[in-house]
Amino acid sequence: MTNREYAIKSFKEVTIQMMSQTEAKLDCHTEDMKRLLTYYSKLVIENKLVLEELEQECQEKINADMAYALQYLNQYDYRLNVGKLKAEINNIMMIYGLSDMIYRALILLQYYTPKGPMHSEIIRACYCSQVKKDNIELQMELGISRSLFYKEKKQALRWMGYFFYEVVVAQASSGRYKPSFDMSEE
Repeated sequence: MTNREYAIKSFKEVTIQMMSQTEAKLDCHTEDMKRLLTYYSKLVIENKLVLEELEQECQEKINADMAYALQYLNQYDYRLNVGKLKAEINNIMMIYGLSDMIYRALILLQYYTPKGPMHSEIIRACYCSQVKKDNIELQMELGISRSLFYKEKKQALRWMGYFFYEVVVAQASSGRYKPSFDMSEE
């Protein structure tokens, strides 16, 4: 499923949530989202992987039948630490799940806010990139003033938090969409 198809499939949920939104509801997740994206940014840098490489690595792990592979390795190679391998694969899957949810919120941010492409670019450059751009460099790249940049960054975090916590987390908890590369429905 493409980004646009995901945005279209989420249209009903987004519109229902946005009808019931208030300014307080929009603001309540801003600080949580800023904190989450800050930790996420550190996670991306710590792993020294861009998201596409992480997705490719996870896809390779998903495609392999892990239960069979682990059972085979456990029986035939007693020197392999199967517990550690399971823990590493579990960590990769957790990072991928978080990346997938953040990416979905970015898609909704891009399609459902008035300045979506700019907000999406700000969030990606500030929090979701291995190569960090400082605020001045990004503001010059976007061609906006300093005060407008910080205002738009705050708005982007506000909307991103709203979409992440009110729509994407709700989709994940209901099991509507599994973390997958094509974002297919269950």
